[in-house]
Formats: sequence, C-alpha cells, structure tokens
Amino acid sequence: MEVAGQVLSYPGLIALGVIVGLVAGMFGVGGGFLLTPLLSVVFGVPMPIAVGTGLCQMVGSSTSAALRHRKMGQGEPRFAIVMIVGSLAGVSAGARAIAELNESLPSGRGQIDVTAVLYGAYVFFLLCIAGVLWWQGRGGFEDLEYVRRGPLSRWRLPPYIDLLSIPMPQVSVMGIAYLGLFLGFLSGFLGTSGGIALIPILLYGYGFPFRQAAGTGIVVTWLTAVVGTLAHYADGNVHVGLAMVLMVGSSLSAQVGAELTRSVSATRLRKGLAAIVFTMALVIVGELVNRLQG
Repeated sequence: MEVAGQVLSYPGLIALGVIVGLVAGMFGVGGGFLLTPLLSVVFGVPMPIAVGTGLCQMVGSSTSAALRHRKMGQGEPRFAIVMIVGSLAGVSAGARAIAELNESLPSGRGQIDVTAVLYGAYVFFLLCIAGVLWWQGRGGFEDLEYVRRGPLSRWRLPPYIDLLSIPMPQVSVMGIAYLGLFLGFLSGFLGTSGGIALIPILLYGYGFPFRQAAGTGIVVTWLTAVVGTLAHYADGNVHVGLAMVLMVGSSLSAQVGAELTRSVSATRLRKGLAAIVFTMALVIVGELVNRLQG
C-alpha cells in the first residue's frame, strides 16, 4: 500500500493493528497514543495523516472493545454521553490547530515543522500520563468496588447527574462537559482519542475503580474518534484504505484485551499501562532528536 509516497507492508500494518487493539481493549484508552506516532516513526506516514487515520482506525477497535466491556458490565454510560457535548467543540479546535500549523510551518527534516511540534507535544503529554499512572494509587485501591470521592467529583457546578454504575453522589454535568472539551482538543490535535488522559482523571480525579474507568474510557474513545475522524476527513487527513487494514487486526484483538481485564489485577494493569506509555515517549524522543539533526 502506498500512502503519501511511502510504500507500507500489509503484514506490518496488520500486526500494528493487533497490538493497538489489544492495548485498547485491555486499558480502555483507544490505542491512539501508540498508533499515531508509530505510523509516523516506523512507517513514515506524515504526522497529520497519521493523526486523522489513527482516529478513523480507532472507531473500529473501540467499537469492538466497548461492546465487550458493556457485556461485562464495565463502564458508566451517562458520564460518557455528557462528555461528548464538550468533545464536539474540542475536537474541531484541535483539528483546526493542526491545519494552521501545517500551513504556517516549514516542512522537512532538520527543521521545526508540524511533525516536530507534534512529536514534542506527544513526549510531554505521555511523560505526564506515565508519571501519574505509576506514582499515584500505590495502595492498590483500584481493585476496590468503591474507592473514594475524588476532587473533581466535588465540583459544585449545577446541574448534576447520578452515575448508574458507580456508587457515588451526584456529579457536575458542567464539570464533565469541560473535561470533554479538554480531551476533545487532545483528540483532534494528537489523534489520541483522549482515552489515555481520561483513565488517570477517572481514577484519581473522580475515584472510579480501574475496570469501570476502562469501560467508560473506551466508550468516550469511540465517541471522540468518530467526531475526530469527520473533522480530519474534511481536511484530507484520513486515508480510509490504511485505516481499514489496521482495523483487520485491531477489531478482534480489542475484544481479547477487554477479556483480559478479568484475569489481571487493576494495579498491574495500571503499572503496565504506565510502562507502555513511558516506552512510547522514549521512542518518540529518539525520532525527534534524529529529525532535528537532519
């Protein structure tokens, strides 16, 4: 397959889809934080196309994982639905930011182009997430059915809603919507779907148990991936054929990953996700240094 002048291997793309789907299903994060930079670093796909196509692929993998989590009773649908209200505006803003950077910055290795800016943003973002996941919650509280009320659950911004799957007092609708706005921007700008940032927010900001956080995160991933795909498709940043090939492996492996959440402790899941995120950040740092050196 040829994408933007790069010839890509079908077996390699399918294998990448399998890995991303497994991570998406197990951790409820969508896998965009792996897929988007790897498409650029390993396969040479231009970063704007990697962002848009990564979101398109996540529609398939997150649908599969979300159905599996729902079957296992994991996730909070009301929280996810409210978040999409803010995500709609955030995704569009992120996609516009990439389009403007692409037009205003030069292109090519050895220069601070749009790819270098996105790589730098990815590194900062991933290191923050890895640090929070690794160092917070070391008491293993994620395995409890009810954890505690986190600071975000105490926001007094009316109106409020009850969460059906989490034994927690009413939470602010506006607080969830603002969170959706922030994660929607990340989705449109970095192609991450926001799930990788949402999991620690649900764990430590709201007090969700890990498995409920994963089930909620994958639903939000699906919603923001759909909106992000449409926004990037309008800018010509979605390669549908590439996304379809990636879905071949990811749709099946996402269900396997979701099933694995039953047999792995929540603490190990959290630390495993932190290790994957940190490793991905190091890979991007190496490619960013090489790119700036020309």
